[in-house]
Amino acid sequence: MDSWRYSMWAYIKRSDGRTEEREFPAGVYIEIGDILEDGSVVIDVPYPDDIDDDMEALELYDD
Repeated sequence: MDSWRYSMWAYIKRSDGRTEEREFPAGVYIEIGDILEDGSVVIDVPYPDDIDDDMEALELYDD
């Protein structure tokens, strides 16, 4: 999976206490705990269910 070609989704807690799911454009990297420009905080970054190409390569070298 090429992170520069796919958008990223995250769960955000807004300053008023509400939570929402927000999409970020390709090339943007965020982590849990990041504070966004509008004061919202990233509370979860779900990972895709599909296997990453890099993970398949690592499995080849696992003993």
